[in-house]
Amino acid sequence: MSALSGRAIVITGAGSGLGAAYARHAASLGASVVVNDIDADKAEETAAAIRHAGGSALAHAGDVSRWETAQVLTNLCTTTFGALSGFVANAGILRHGRITDINERDLRRMFELNLLGTTACARAAAKAMLAQGAGGSIVTVTSGSQAGDVGLGGYGATKAAVAALTYSWAMELCGTGVRINAVSPLAETAMAARNKAHLADQQAKREIQYDVLPDPDVSAPVISYLLSDRSSDIHGQVVRIAGRQLSFVSHPMIADPILDGEWTFETVIEAFEKHLRHRQHKLGLSYAVHSGS
Repeated sequence: MSALSGRAIVITGAGSGLGAAYARHAASLGASVVVNDIDADKAEETAAAIRHAGGSALAHAGDVSRWETAQVLTNLCTTTFGALSGFVANAGILRHGRITDINERDLRRMFELNLLGTTACARAAAKAMLAQGAGGSIVTVTSGSQAGDVGLGGYGATKAAVAALTYSWAMELCGTGVRINAVSPLAETAMAARNKAHLADQQAKREIQYDVLPDPDVSAPVISYLLSDRSSDIHGQVVRIAGRQLSFVSHPMIADPILDGEWTFETVIEAFEKHLRHRQHKLGLSYAVHSGS
């Protein structure tokens, strides 16, 4: 039996790019898939490709930034395929804007789709899975830009918020049988193409460099794994998928305290001069442990 046989999964933003790759791969492992996209033709194209390959898929056109769309998707999955086993909240957009030129319209749209849309989807999926009593797996999508990136402050903020929500939701769902994890994928997509004009400036200010972006299909097996029973003990994690590198992204942590207890202005100065000044964290995405160390 295939790893996802009998599973019914919703994947948003699955008309192209990473979402389409996730949908095709999950279907190839036996899952029935609701393929959502704001573009009806693209959603149907992905669903048709799955059916042509012998899989089961239904297209749905809708904007997940509209709160009610998430409930429509969960209802559609349960009525069509009998259950909701997995939900991948993949839909998102990227708009550039440095601190001096970011605009309200772009920022609001990113928050509406990347953050509110993801929240609505995770909420509806969790409620449906808990009501079914058979568990399930929810996957959200964050980004390395949550650590900061030139021109991507607004986008990174939405993705950092998704990570924070995922940590909290994982705590709330502990022991219920419903799991939630986030992925931080890197791939050659239309979104990545729009960012290429900014890439040189971004890479000059961070430790990690990516010269070649992988095909979206490279990321797909990781999502299928997270949707399967083989990952039943993986919960509340951010999984980084960067080319052929697979890793966890560390959760925010508090470094060892330098001062503990009461202090004065002078002791604060001393703490920064002797210790904290030399322990400043790197800007942008970096490695927790360097190769060879």
